[in-house]
This record gives sequence, structure tokens and C-alpha cells, in this order.
Amino acid sequence: MKPLLDLHQHASVFCGGILHPQRLNHPEGLCVDSRDGSLWCGGEGGELYHVSADGGRIETVACTGGFLLGVTMDSRHRLYLCDLHHQAVFVYDDQGRQLAKLTSEGLVLPNFAVLSHDERFLYVSNTCRSGGPGIFRFELSTGKGTLWMSESCLSANGLALSPAGDALYLVESHLPGVTRVPILPDGRAGAKELFLALPGDEPDGLAFHPGGDLYISIYNPSKIYRWSFVRARLDLLIEDESTDLLHHPTNLAFRSPDELFSANLGAWHLTRVETPHSALPPPNSALA
Repeated sequence: MKPLLDLHQHASVFCGGILHPQRLNHPEGLCVDSRDGSLWCGGEGGELYHVSADGGRIETVACTGGFLLGVTMDSRHRLYLCDLHHQAVFVYDDQGRQLAKLTSEGLVLPNFAVLSHDERFLYVSNTCRSGGPGIFRFELSTGKGTLWMSESCLSANGLALSPAGDALYLVESHLPGVTRVPILPDGRAGAKELFLALPGDEPDGLAFHPGGDLYISIYNPSKIYRWSFVRARLDLLIEDESTDLLHHPTNLAFRSPDELFSANLGAWHLTRVETPHSALPPPNSALA
């Protein structure tokens, strides 16, 4: 499959890097701050980094002392940090103050968290390499967590809420592929269904484009796919066989329709990918 985008024309190191004085410590999770376009990401030593909108400044705001995976921000600018070592989701404010520590019986490896549209609930994937449940849900008014989706998953990883808010898309890295879990009208989980099989790949993260397409990062080999719902088609967006720019990409985040960011667990930087409309076939394109 030929990539839609040329790697060296459309991808670049946004911040950090092995020779950079402010290199990031193997970031897995990241999110965009809607106030100013700055980025937040985590490190394998529990670091919470704040990256300026131009990528020129990196500040370590807090440290859990664990290993941060997914990083999510709500509309009140609270950060939800999935911590592998502590088996918890920490809640911090943007000044680096810890507000809460969310735990639940059976949550052994919180990997990624996504908020419901009304921000009443936080859904958290629970990674079990050899199979196990599933997705947990926390009621944020009380901090109480329960097992929401109990079906076995093969390394539950990235999560994304559908634009309509009626389903969760879940990466199962060792399936390998993406599954879909309906959110029923009463809030319960519907039956998990296979959405997209990705044989030969190890998928990791998900992000919905503002236009509705679903983007999927592949940890190994290093590349990113785009799924078009309108065309029911999977395209290879970009690939890095050398792993210089995309180095085992994990979580994804859009800052605008034309700008996608990727964390790289295998390296010390964040990657910026230009996704200009002019360079991509439109959703209704019939191009092969």
C-alpha cells in the first residue's frame, strides 16, 4: 500500500529528540490544550510535560514517579494520566497539583482514557496481553470506577469516542485490530464487535479527525493509517521504515484538520504530521 503522504515532506520532529537538551523520556501519551494549542505528554518516569505551541519550550510540570501512558484533558483543563506502575489514573490540574487518584478493583494496567461528551464519565482501557477485561468506567462526580465492558480483549490499548458519542473504538494490539463497543441508551456496554482487522501490524492509538475519519497509529512497523467511513476504505497515511521521524508511534492528537501529532514511545520526541486537504483524496473520492 503506497502512503498518501511523503514522509520527509509532511512529517517533522516537533520537539525533543535524542540530542535535544530538553529531550522527552519516551513519550506514549499526548493531548492538545484547546486554549493555546500547546501540548501535554507523559514520560516513562512518570513525567508530565507541557510543550509550548511552537515546540520551542518543554516544561516538566509534575511527576508521578510511575510510567505514564495515555494523557487526556477535559474542558476544565484537568489532566487524566494513566499510570502503568501505580495501576491508577491520576488527575492533575494544569499547575501540576494532584487532585485525585482513580483506582478500581481489576484495573491492572490503565492504558488510555477518554471522556464522555458531557464529561460525566471517564472510560479507561485495561491492558491484558493474554486476554482479559476490558474497559472500566469512572463516574467523575464520585470517583467510583467499575468494569464497564467485561469481554476479553487482546491487549486493550487506544480508545476513541465516536463523534456521535454512541460508541467506543478500541485498539486490541494483539488481535491485532480495532473493535467497536456500542454505548447503549441506558449507558451500558453493547456487544463488542470487530471493526477492522490489521494482520501483520501492531496498532496502538486512535484519533478522530475533525472531519470524521479515524486515524490509527501502528507501533510496529512505524506508520499511521486513515479509515474513511464514507468510502469504507483503509489508506496508509504515512510510513517511516527508518524510524527516524515516526519511531514506534503510540497516541495521536489533532490540533487542527491539517495538523496531527504523534507520540513516539521508541524515541525522545513528538512528531508533527501535516495533513493538508490538498494532499489527501477527499472522503468521497473513488481513487484506488
